[in-house]
Amino acid sequence: MTTTLKRTALLTLLAAAIGAPACGGGVTAAHDTRESARDKATTATCDRYKACGLIGPDMTDAYVTYDSCATIWKGKWEEGWPIATCATIKQDGLAVCLNAIGATLCDSIADFFATLAKCQAVDVCLPPDASTGG
Repeated sequence: MTTTLKRTALLTLLAAAIGAPACGGGVTAAHDTRESARDKATTATCDRYKACGLIGPDMTDAYVTYDSCATIWKGKWEEGWPIATCATIKQDGLAVCLNAIGATLCDSIADFFATLAKCQAVDVCLPPDASTGG
């Protein structure tokens, strides 16, 4: 798969992941704050871009530096898991998402969409009313 196609597939996956529907689901003990989860997702995302060879000075690279990737993706995850609908993080859902990002094949669009399914806000977040009970 060409670098441009890999870049497009990875961008599609991650952009779609942060555009997932509002949080919901069952109560699971959470240890990460929303901010910590966002930062972990940012690191996992940019580590994956780096491992896929998509951070660097070439025109086909998604980001010139790791820091530029992190700045952009921190904002995207913040938008995808906003405090208004994502008060608490489901630890098990976050772990599945982070593991999926890290294991996503660089040259498989199908694998990117499988990762997308594991990083939806509904699987990672609890809304404010669900988090007040414990």
